Amino acid sequence: MLKYLAAPDLVPDGYTANLIRYPLAALAYLPWLIIGIRRGSLRGFWLPALLPSSVNVVGQTLWGIAPYHIAPGLQTFLFRLSTVWGILGAFCLFRDERKLARSSWFWIGSALALIGFAAMSLPGLKAGSDVGLTGIIIMFFCGVCYGAYGVTVRYVMRNLDPLVVFSVISLYTSLGLIALAPLGQPASVLHLTPLPLAILILSSVLGIAIAHGLYYIAVQRIGVAITSLALATTPFIALVGSQLLFGERFSTGQWAGGLILLAGSSAALRSQHHPPISPSAARMPEPSGP
Repeated sequence: MLKYLAAPDLVPDGYTANLIRYPLAALAYLPWLIIGIRRGSLRGFWLPALLPSSVNVVGQTLWGIAPYHIAPGLQTFLFRLSTVWGILGAFCLFRDERKLARSSWFWIGSALALIGFAAMSLPGLKAGSDVGLTGIIIMFFCGVCYGAYGVTVRYVMRNLDPLVVFSVISLYTSLGLIALAPLGQPASVLHLTPLPLAILILSSVLGIAIAHGLYYIAVQRIGVAITSLALATTPFIALVGSQLLFGERFSTGQWAGGLILLAGSSAALRSQHHPPISPSAARMPEPSGP
């Protein structure tokens, strides 16, 4: 959707797209913001929320301008490098996620996901079509930001309602993106016809309001590392859509890599349901019968 809107006669820059998309998503979470304020659950949270919000402003800005420099399928593949940064950050900060380092399912899944990711991404980079150094640099730093984003979200969220938490972070992020909007051409939105405007709104609902709400719930329930690996499957949606709409073609090897990536993500998710047995627990004798 962002690539469609990136046409010169529609939304001429990512700053303008972000100006509309994020405030609309923040508006959708206004009820949760009101609930959080009335319940007093946000007391003491307003200041810590600035940390993930700042990271999100940078990451969202890079994500918004990327379609003007790189094909959407490859953009999504390169974005999945955020998985590496997210896992490293989670292992450093959260003790309950470090236990995954002892899970064979997690490492099998990680290895398969890495192999699948490489099979899907490297041919596109080698071919060099629609890929420039600017686009690669943008997506590298975008991946770093969103790896840090998941870690900082979990760090400040703790046991708060994840949707209430996103209502605050989306508000802060919207204010930051509104401040950056003059770097683009925000007046161009006034000239959009109904179809591009509808797609712009739909991208806000699907890509931010729904996706981020579910992401926050997942981070709280299963952690950053597993959520990051599961998100590695999202290039399939971009791949199919990009192939249908923009003629971005993918080889049989890339499709095979995608299947390997799916298998790796599934194996990593399995580690959540089969936690490693601690050495002390392994040495405990079996209970005797009645």
